[in-house]
Amino acid sequence: MSHKINGLARKISRILNFVPNTLTNDITVTLYSDYQAVISGYKKILVYDDSLLVVSDGEKNLKIMGSNLVLGDLLQDELILTGHIISAEFEYKGGKT
Repeated sequence: MSHKINGLARKISRILNFVPNTLTNDITVTLYSDYQAVISGYKKILVYDDSLLVVSDGEKNLKIMGSNLVLGDLLQDELILTGHIISAEFEYKGGKT
């Protein structure tokens, strides 16, 4: 049911031209070149070391790979990641997208 509600919220956000994640609980990542990422909407940190960060919102995971990765400014649902970011990808329960 939550998946259907999020789908409807995404459609409404697009129609009303809202910023993504305004009406949904989706993970949002903003990359600043290859050295910083601001991640919001996550529920849990699954994996963290200096070359990999994986966070989850319950429906999908965000996987960021790099080197010298450092977590900073941890808030309830937002974090800042710095270091050399090589890639970022979302993994859904049914596979990668």
